[in-house]
Amino acid sequence: MNRKAQGATEYLIILAVVIIIGLIVVGAMGGIPGIGAAGKSRSSASYWATADVAIVSYAHAAAFVAPATTASLNVTIRNNQRGSIQLSNTAGDLTIGGFIITCAQYTLFPGQQTKCWYKNAIGCGGGVAGSAFSYDVSLKYTDPETKKVYTFTGDGQRLEGRCSST
Repeated sequence: MNRKAQGATEYLIILAVVIIIGLIVVGAMGGIPGIGAAGKSRSSASYWATADVAIVSYAHAAAFVAPATTASLNVTIRNNQRGSIQLSNTAGDLTIGGFIITCAQYTLFPGQQTKCWYKNAIGCGGGVAGSAFSYDVSLKYTDPETKKVYTFTGDGQRLEGRCSST
């Protein structure tokens, strides 16, 4: 009789270990809201930092700060290509999460970066610092040598992060 109890106990322990490993894998993949969000944010930041037209840093303020000249969404864009690019400065050609982005400079040589921003009266995450955001990105640019126009969207990779306090 003791053998049956030992076998049942071993079975339950193995089953518990398998369930725990399964939950860890699902959480790491972002399958459970709130679990794995940090992994998605790090993965997104890593992807965008190494993309052809990279977003090397970004921050979206949770609350609107007066005056209206203060940017609530700040990004730094870098050209990771071999040749120079001309970012489009036509309204709506550079968007992050539907926000129209303005940049300090639009011609970027290889490795060069520029600061870009969106000024609005809408804070991130309903004004709650630490809330998660996930934005689609669309950057239109021209190759000055060939005059060919490209639109870079990150192949469906969204820009993910947390709302900052300022």
